[in-house]
Amino acid sequence: MTITRIIKRCLFTVVIFAVAATTVFAQCELKPDEAKWLEGTMNAWNAVRKNELKLPASDLPWSVLFDEKCVHNINPDTRQFSNREGTRQVARTMAGEPLRIESSSHSGKIFLPDGQSIPSQLISFAANYDGDKRSFFVAALPSIWKNVEHLRQEKNVETLVRSIYIHELTHTYHRNFFARLNAIEKSMPDVDNFDDDIIQNIFSKNEKFNKAYTEEIALANDAVAETKPEKKRAIAKRLLDRMKQRRAMYYTGKDLKFAEIEDIFLTMEGVANWAAYRAAIADGLSENEASRLIRRGGKHWSQEHGILLFMIINSLSPNWQKAAFAKRPASIVSLLERAVR
Repeated sequence: MTITRIIKRCLFTVVIFAVAATTVFAQCELKPDEAKWLEGTMNAWNAVRKNELKLPASDLPWSVLFDEKCVHNINPDTRQFSNREGTRQVARTMAGEPLRIESSSHSGKIFLPDGQSIPSQLISFAANYDGDKRSFFVAALPSIWKNVEHLRQEKNVETLVRSIYIHELTHTYHRNFFARLNAIEKSMPDVDNFDDDIIQNIFSKNEKFNKAYTEEIALANDAVAETKPEKKRAIAKRLLDRMKQRRAMYYTGKDLKFAEIEDIFLTMEGVANWAAYRAAIADGLSENEASRLIRRGGKHWSQEHGILLFMIINSLSPNWQKAAFAKRPASIVSLLERAVR
């Protein structure tokens, strides 16, 4: 399982909004345990945003959260979502923030701010809408995660879901990256799955590329484990050199575009996974426990490589956030270059 996925959301086209009967929608509101968990998650997000990502305070973006029966649109755009029939409207305060919550039943489809819909199954992601000027966040609530087979034995499942939410909320600050990825995707119509696994899906079949990547991960793990700053910096320099060598060898000609694609996905997934990791620590896990929980075995390249790089960057250059979240954000490679100087 990956923590996030940039997905091609072409499952359905929204023509009309599904309306719940009044006898059903009255039952649709955040349950007390859901509200308590969500408030804890908002508190955790506020702390990570302020202390770890060093971002200014902002309102919770339009969030579409759902369980097996109900969907809750939190802070929806009133231009698109106002006084819908069959919707229970609630104003409440969570984590010191006033929220507008629109709750209704769903029939297995979750309708999104960008005019599309998804099945009501295990999922979480952030994306742009309104011409890339705004971001939204959609996710299943913890009750759905707890019933998924591969997570039933996960003792820290609520911390995992909270960390995933924080990962995705970090992505709501990546509108420029999303917009650029959308433009690149349109230039690559032959690629079926344009997502954060694209480098892995295309290049892992090349044994030499695969070997180079494996060596980079080994160096990244060594750098993370090293406690002496100068030794850590020396290992990180070797890692940076290896990354540049691999890119120079394989991202040429028609494949030159993959250098930018790798940069974007490593940067996005790396910083978001790092935020999730910090959230898991704040939730009571040790650094080793949090690392295992978020990295999920390291099977997905952009997720694994990205979080390791940000662990290194944060250790060697702890004031990286301003550059990473600038109007023209620095890439993970440029952040690593600054860290190893």
